[in-house]
Amino acid sequence: MTDRDPRGIPPSRQGRSPKRGPYAKGLARRQQIIDEVLAVYDRLGFEGTSLRAIGEAIGVTHPVLKHHFGTREQLFIEVLREYDRRFLDAPYDGDGTFVDLIHRSTEHSMRVPGLMALLNSMVAHALEAGNDRSRAHFSERYADLRGKIVTLLEEGRAAGTVRSDIPLEEAASLVLAAADGLSTQWLLDQSADLKGGLLLLQRLLEPPDQQVGQTDV
Repeated sequence: MTDRDPRGIPPSRQGRSPKRGPYAKGLARRQQIIDEVLAVYDRLGFEGTSLRAIGEAIGVTHPVLKHHFGTREQLFIEVLREYDRRFLDAPYDGDGTFVDLIHRSTEHSMRVPGLMALLNSMVAHALEAGNDRSRAHFSERYADLRGKIVTLLEEGRAAGTVRSDIPLEEAASLVLAAADGLSTQWLLDQSADLKGGLLLLQRLLEPPDQQVGQTDV
């Protein structure tokens, strides 16, 4: 037992109001910038969205943007990180399968104009020489996503819903490749069936006896 209250706040800090002042205002300003960048990007595109253009569009001076983010590249990375965080923190009622993860990610991106376009542009940017920060970010992001999908595939295999004759690491890479490729097609032509493609992939990863059963229905 301790003398901490149920919220986990030590007695010495109980009753204190949250810290305010320049630091809190700076964080709030930074968050506001992140929230508004995608709208600017959606309107001006990758080449047109400079730090100065962003500042002019949202009423922030160029020095303030430089202070918070340093470069346009870092600003875009922080925007993508923030939306990844929101996706992971959002409540959901899905079934927890790897396809559910991809569906939720896709629907999350489609709800925010410009998000998938920025993601694709930044991946292409990361492949160019000299963009080491973007390359490191996406290398880490893809490795993390592959790990999460492998875990879900392992759980599916244990439950009998994922076939046992395929290497799961390669299957996870295939899932990511399909999600990225279908997303790009959807950005170019919204008649492309993104969800249908992912459902087909799910069926291909199911044990053969389940595939036969679905074909017979």
